[in-house]
Amino acid sequence: MAITVTYPVNADLQQVAQDKLPNLIANRPIFSILPIRNADADIVMWDQEDNYVGLQQIRGLNGQPQRVKRIGGKRYMMQPGVYGEYISIDEIEITRRRPYGAFNGSVPIDDLVMQAQDQLLGRRLDRIEKIGWDLLTTGTFSVAGPDGITYQTDTFALQTYSAGTAWSTAATSGPLGDFRAVQLLSRGHSVNFGATAKAYMNRVTFNNFIKNTNAADLGGKRTAGLAAVNDINSANTILAGEDLPQIVIFDGGYQDESNTFQPFIANAKVVVVGTRTDGAAIGEYQMTRNANNPGAAPGAYMKVVDEPDDVPRSIQVHDGHNGGPAVYFPSAIVVMSV
Repeated sequence: MAITVTYPVNADLQQVAQDKLPNLIANRPIFSILPIRNADADIVMWDQEDNYVGLQQIRGLNGQPQRVKRIGGKRYMMQPGVYGEYISIDEIEITRRRPYGAFNGSVPIDDLVMQAQDQLLGRRLDRIEKIGWDLLTTGTFSVAGPDGITYQTDTFALQTYSAGTAWSTAATSGPLGDFRAVQLLSRGHSVNFGATAKAYMNRVTFNNFIKNTNAADLGGKRTAGLAAVNDINSANTILAGEDLPQIVIFDGGYQDESNTFQPFIANAKVVVVGTRTDGAAIGEYQMTRNANNPGAAPGAYMKVVDEPDDVPRSIQVHDGHNGGPAVYFPSAIVVMSV
């Protein structure tokens, strides 16, 4: 009698992944800025209307109204990146799962499959997150393959701002003045860089912000009871009082293949994400059609591939997706160098 190896089927993997995703992305702000959406297309594509311009013209009594030209728009397209990898459950792991003294029945390897899925799902989200933060902190993202060749890249025209004095110079820098200058960059863009906007920075940058001693700037501000501004809550209270972006400390990153931590936001960089005056989304990460899904449906694929006739036998757990970022309103993002 033969031992039967049992594991979750592909449909089970998809369902389990849907249950895991909300918790996995909950503390990753990139997915609130660029949420993931399945797009039933073979390319990443989006349309953007031109800005409304001009003023209504005077007609006068019995005068003919003037015809106004309809606004146009622009269509943007980008080839999606094609991503995918797998983890093997090898002959040793399958063989040692056989119960001692048993010569038939089943050997479940569900836990090994789920462990592989967790690892691959985490790597997928890390890749999407890195693409997003590279784009938001530099205006460009680029993905190279193991051969060193760049397979996907694009650049978006984000707004930029450079502080006159680095925030690390506590006595003379002016972080509040810098945020006030960024606030003015909303003009002509139907975007709000006031208190509804978010300013993402890592903790090193925030520490430089909060230690400011410039009496003409943050160092001269006082909270209730004339207390100094010395934490993020009091800082955001001061910023909100001036209708300036609210600070979000984000120290996320990933471990590279050499086990070195790589932060998503570099020191002395601040990403200010404004809000559209009409409430429209700033952008998204589109997952396009994928031939590895049933019916070539859009979205990520997850598969268990078992080749029992191969020698040595192995079971492969696959995960991948086709996609890329779409930024509808690049002017709603300001990259600050501080």
